[in-house]
Amino acid sequence: MGPAMNTRRKLILGLFAAGLGLLPSLHAAFERIPLHTGWQLRQLEPRDTLAAEDLAAGVHPEALAVRRMPAMVHDILLDHRRIETPWQAGGAEACRWVSDTDWLYSVEFPCAEPDAIAFLHFRGLDTLVDVYLNGTRIASAASSLVPLRVEVTGQLRPRNTLALHFHSIFARHDGAKPEPHRTFRGQPVRRSGSNYGTYLGPRPYFSRGGVFDTIELELTRGTEFREVLAVATLDDALAHGRVSIDATGISAAPGTRVAARLFDPEGAVVAETQGAPFTAPGAFTSRLTLEVPRPKLWWPRGYGAQPLYRVEVTLRDAAGAWQVERRTLGFRRITMPRPLHFVVNGHPVHLRGGNWVTPDWQTSVWNPERVAELFRLAALGNYNAFRVWGVVEAPPDDFYERADAAGILLWQDFTMLPLGDTVDAIARSSAEAEPMLKRLKHHPAIFAWCGINEAAMWHHEEYNNTLTDRGPWPGLPAAEAVGALCRQLDPERYYQPSAPYGGQDPNDPREGTTNGYTSMWYVPGYDFLNFASEDTRIAAPTLPSLKKFFAPEDLWPAGYSAVFSSNRKYPYPDTWLKYTTGSSWRKTGPIEQFYDATDAASLVHQLGMAESLYYQDTVERQRRGRPADDRDGQRRNGGYLVWKFNESWPQIYSAKVDYFLEPFHAYYALRHAYAPVLLSFEVGTYIWLWAVNDSPAPVQGEVTITLFHLDQNKVRRTVKRPVTVAPGTSVVVARLDEVGIGPVRREHVLAAQFIAATGELVADAHTLLDIERRVTFPDARLDVRVQADGSIALTTDRFARTVCLTGEAAGEELGWLFEDNYFDLVPGETKIVRVLGRHASGRITARPWHSPHATTIDWARAR
Repeated sequence: MGPAMNTRRKLILGLFAAGLGLLPSLHAAFERIPLHTGWQLRQLEPRDTLAAEDLAAGVHPEALAVRRMPAMVHDILLDHRRIETPWQAGGAEACRWVSDTDWLYSVEFPCAEPDAIAFLHFRGLDTLVDVYLNGTRIASAASSLVPLRVEVTGQLRPRNTLALHFHSIFARHDGAKPEPHRTFRGQPVRRSGSNYGTYLGPRPYFSRGGVFDTIELELTRGTEFREVLAVATLDDALAHGRVSIDATGISAAPGTRVAARLFDPEGAVVAETQGAPFTAPGAFTSRLTLEVPRPKLWWPRGYGAQPLYRVEVTLRDAAGAWQVERRTLGFRRITMPRPLHFVVNGHPVHLRGGNWVTPDWQTSVWNPERVAELFRLAALGNYNAFRVWGVVEAPPDDFYERADAAGILLWQDFTMLPLGDTVDAIARSSAEAEPMLKRLKHHPAIFAWCGINEAAMWHHEEYNNTLTDRGPWPGLPAAEAVGALCRQLDPERYYQPSAPYGGQDPNDPREGTTNGYTSMWYVPGYDFLNFASEDTRIAAPTLPSLKKFFAPEDLWPAGYSAVFSSNRKYPYPDTWLKYTTGSSWRKTGPIEQFYDATDAASLVHQLGMAESLYYQDTVERQRRGRPADDRDGQRRNGGYLVWKFNESWPQIYSAKVDYFLEPFHAYYALRHAYAPVLLSFEVGTYIWLWAVNDSPAPVQGEVTITLFHLDQNKVRRTVKRPVTVAPGTSVVVARLDEVGIGPVRREHVLAAQFIAATGELVADAHTLLDIERRVTFPDARLDVRVQADGSIALTTDRFARTVCLTGEAAGEELGWLFEDNYFDLVPGETKIVRVLGRHASGRITARPWHSPHATTIDWARAR
């Protein structure tokens, strides 16, 4: 082998070794080396410190191999079948021992430059943990809310042992419910209280622990960014954008500088700049500005596209790039001309969505595939907004990147701030809010910040459990300090101290925001809400989902009767109490309007359709936004967010998508009520038909109103009206008694269709003229046909009330996602429904709920 070939071979091998982190890189630069392989886990009896034998290198005979990191303790035990699935009946109780003991993670890793300036970066530890490097305790942590970064310069070796001793979160106890530690190693313990309660589903509780995000060895070699902040702004004319970048850090040598490049949505560089070289080593601060003429505007979902720009901020030395940080940006301008009524890029935007909670309480390890499906369901459900509930940990960056790309506006709660009126509480609240504010403020999806969930409301005399006047809310001083921080660091976004907040009391629906508890309180002024930050009604998941986590004997106990009498407290069997929470029996929809249940399936239907009816009535009223005789046309509601969008654990409560990613009944009622263009019947002293347009363009066409008699099975009257609806407005199409539909018997059904000038069906609506339990429904038969594109077309011979679509493939009833479900159908209408679930083929059954006739077809996805 010649000298040239030998040199080339050494160079290739050197590049390969440097890429693995086994040797120094040829151009020394900032390096992040993930430590995600070779880990083991073992159980320890609770102890304060580790002995030398606990920290010895090598594979311990009792240790479990961790096949994938990050992984929490329960994840690893499940992987090795040491515990049963925690969300199954009795599973959380059976797993209590896991959080009562200590656990030790350990790994060995190499370091090619043990003398380099270096840090260990732990991005997610839950919660009480001592960190040992090469037998020495180097750090302790007591918070699952913030990352832990530890300098290890001078403590590394060519071969290293890293150990993480997770202490039991619970103090020793004698059989009573254990109490969690409040402090650890002199630090306040900071984690979600949901680890100790039943609200999200587990019973009696499910306390997680372990590693839930990446662990990295960072070789900085004395030069690094400490903070990179980037924000995109837009002028009032929406014609000129600016990206402001603030970077701080430390440099080991003079000549280092900060540079920035902005890439447009197609990946082309549209602006770049660089700062002057630093003349001396040490700490640095750099501010750069990028000007962007005529940027592409970012819009909320349903109002336009979501073009995203990417800024690359690079720390450079004489040899090239040392460290690169990237941020996603979008150019949009959000204003608030009235409290909680938002305008984006000059267009009024009505917010429609729900509260986002932890997608899986069984583990904090982020599951991108699960989250992607939840975002898909939100889009199908016509959501354009989430409130990120702050009682649990905030999601990782992936969530916000998805919201940016999907056009989902985000109301962001700060996470469990320790709001209070002491100097310490004020300082700690601001200190915890600041890194979250800085981490997330570049995301165009975020439109609002909020200090805390419901604290001001629960302090109020009429909302606290003792009905006593507790005086001013003590959290306000800290909440105001956080608000001042928001105005300093992120002045263009709205901030609210608590949710709900504003008005004569903290839950006044006429001003500020309100959380909908009208099932438990009489609340004046609830007809038209200024902004709903939550609204709660409960139901059960569909029967196939219930069967996955219920004990079979609990579904419909022998001898149970659903007839509601004066001595009956619960609207479901007592055996359901272990699967529900939050006084759910007081939060149903109007179940009294539906037929009594005779089995588990009909009880699920009754609860689900009652919840659906509540949301249909409430949301459509908010979309209309005013009484019919209010002629000024100004709508009073700026947004409506249900509690809650997704489930964290299988339970009977208030989600709209269950733990198994199956829609509840109310998901579809909300999908209709959240549609950008809406037809809505208002039945009161008169019957009004409304049209609402929350799309970015005018809609024009013809509305046909049909009066259909159930017993005669025929159309008795038809009215056609031309309609034009401007963006962001609601209009009365007709008061029915003024267009020929006056006094009518209650066995009629009203139907309406809005057909655009193009012939497209824009919206439709149906309504009964009596409550459901007083209507005798015909035994309708459906005709169901598969279309060339795989969708199904449904027609009916008689009025079909609540058409229920189900599927089955090799015995699997879950995973059948239908574009629409639980809808009404009048003879002469054709309903087209896309089949969007994971199955490629199977059998689909359609049945009107009150009819004995079911239609089953073979179905296969179009190729």
